[in-house]
Amino acid sequence: MKMSVLASSLCLLGAMASGSGFASEPVIGDKAEQASGEGVNLTSAHDLAIGEAFAEIGKAFDTIIAANERPFYGVIALMQHGELRYVKSNPYAEAAAPTLDSRVMLASQSKMITAALVMQAVSQGKFSLEDKINPYLASTNLPAYDEGITIAQLLSHSSGIAPQGKTNRFKPGSDFQYSNLGYQVLAQLLEITYQQEFATLVNTFLGEHGVEGIEARLGAQRGLIQGIEIASQEPMEYEVQMNLLPGGGMTGSATGLLNYLRALHGGKLLSKEAYQAMVSPKILRPHRWQQLYYGFGVQVSQLGMNEYSHSGYLPGYQSLSLSYPESDTYLVVLENASWPIDESNQAFGLHDKLRRAVREALMADSKLENNASAPTQSRL
Repeated sequence: MKMSVLASSLCLLGAMASGSGFASEPVIGDKAEQASGEGVNLTSAHDLAIGEAFAEIGKAFDTIIAANERPFYGVIALMQHGELRYVKSNPYAEAAAPTLDSRVMLASQSKMITAALVMQAVSQGKFSLEDKINPYLASTNLPAYDEGITIAQLLSHSSGIAPQGKTNRFKPGSDFQYSNLGYQVLAQLLEITYQQEFATLVNTFLGEHGVEGIEARLGAQRGLIQGIEIASQEPMEYEVQMNLLPGGGMTGSATGLLNYLRALHGGKLLSKEAYQAMVSPKILRPHRWQQLYYGFGVQVSQLGMNEYSHSGYLPGYQSLSLSYPESDTYLVVLENASWPIDESNQAFGLHDKLRRAVREALMADSKLENNASAPTQSRL
């Protein structure tokens, strides 16, 4: 029996307060040589150090996955300098193993894409971050919200926006509260501004920048690897409506998300000014990670290094993405099984351990480079 979900506002995670070698099978297609190390000519001492560093992080990942309190089902992929350094794929039960191109519900990872579209519109002079939202809504006879809410506040979840007919949750700009509704309104503003459907805007934006493997589509979602809700053991099917799509309803693959992250943080999608505005910390958010901020559609940590992240959760799918642009390093974890969201350590403990391993490796590498007092390529 399959459980069919009418996906309206189910993207939940943001609302919470709080093998040997370095490649695990299967590695997909022509990326296998890159990730396994075969055919790589490590001719210098520095190249050898790079290979050793990747072997160590791979061993650490494999140990974490094997020792974790619950099994991992899905795909983990680590990329640096555009090359895959680690891939792990585990199937659920008797299903086929996911691949780097297997599509899942991206859940709140979608917000990074919607926010980039808004920042592109700002760069084009379509509107300003400090613009109030109500005049735009009124121009097409859409209902109004609190008169103080700005576009920037919707992007950073600091608007306090409440459903129609309810009092705003707090004075706009004074606090943080994660809101899928805020991203639905941002999509409405984009549709008003460009006179095109939001899904079309997303797919055109990605296509123009050569990012494949991510899609925005309303209605029944086809071609996804089956997602399982562990608590009920039910497979999930999704029919996405507009109130979910901008903040949690896009679909994508590990390859697609890695390519998007590298394009975004590599300066390929936005102007320098728009990008910096997007990734600058705007407001401290409650989270199980210490001192975590939210920018525009992206979480920001500056503890020890610049880290940009997002998590995603929908019944049947949960995910994490981590971006470290200064070392051109990106990690995505896409699971096609979801664990009870109210049991945080069980659901997300694995993600936290993988994050810790990456951060420790990058910080250790940075210390070695500083001690050497010479610029070198990152060794993770």
